[in-house]
Amino acid sequence: MPITRKLAVLASGVALTGGLLAGSAGTAGAAGSAPAAPAAPAAAKDCPSGWFCVWSGKNYTGRMQKVAGNNADLTGFVVFQGFKSWYNHGKSCDYKWYTKTNYRGDSGVLARGVKGTGDAVWYQKSNKWVNCR
Repeated sequence: MPITRKLAVLASGVALTGGLLAGSAGTAGAAGSAPAAPAAPAAAKDCPSGWFCVWSGKNYTGRMQKVAGNNADLTGFVVFQGFKSWYNHGKSCDYKWYTKTNYRGDSGVLARGVKGTGDAVWYQKSNKWVNCR
């Protein structure tokens, strides 16, 4: 596979809690009650401190998932297999990603605080936290 949109040299931009961010589903309330307000759009700020987060859509929209530790196999995380936004909100470490499980394949490092979004679809199969300070 050429570099089919893997998280290679990220000059432009790319983030995990496993919840579907949905807009108003049109809940029916009691007579005279107002309909439920739509859910707020996702944002990078929704990524908790100490985590690396990814979103299925660009501009931090869609489903978000996050990881906080080293993971030899991210294939069970659906969003990590195709995401358009990311944020390294790690507290003291950079985030190293790999294109294969068990810390193999191509890899790259995203510095603490780096975030990005775009039209490209990225994926990761494993990760480690590195360069901790």
